[in-house]
Amino acid sequence: MDALFVCTGNICRSPMAERICRAVAVEQGVELTASSAGVGALNGQAMHPFASEVLAENRVDATGFESRYLQPRILAPADIVLCMTREHRAACQRMLPVRWKRMFTLIEFVELVSVLDGDTPTTDASPSIDAIMAARGRIDTNSAHLDILDPMGQPKADFERVYRELSPQVGALVQWARRSVVGQ
Repeated sequence: MDALFVCTGNICRSPMAERICRAVAVEQGVELTASSAGVGALNGQAMHPFASEVLAENRVDATGFESRYLQPRILAPADIVLCMTREHRAACQRMLPVRWKRMFTLIEFVELVSVLDGDTPTTDASPSIDAIMAARGRIDTNSAHLDILDPMGQPKADFERVYRELSPQVGALVQWARRSVVGQ
């Protein structure tokens, strides 16, 4: 499973999500590849210093990161695209409309998995990606609560807030991926 995280500059939210995902996947022994890109990124930029600090304080490796400008060739191979905001999701869908069904906000995806898990609480398997795509009408996909707000230009406390928002969402994603393998 290849997950692509998307934000604006690819130096704050999406690289934090990528690195959290990698760490949790390794910790839980889940085969899940995580990468990231930004709809307005400059290639080759380092992660924001506050993002790196917050990750390091939470024992997540931030070393060696370089930002990437989002392009169709980056979007196309991703099994799932997880955006930080509804606007990022829309930008991805415009960029590669043929793959629009596999593009979600991170919070939207986790909520859809939760809704579907509630339908079948006795199974160990995760809902399939096809079931998740088909369930979109069961939540408000335009709700502002689906956005993880940009900490850029804000104090370190805002990067800590982003970490606290991302961590459980990414953890739920990795659990879904782990259970997807079990269900196959």
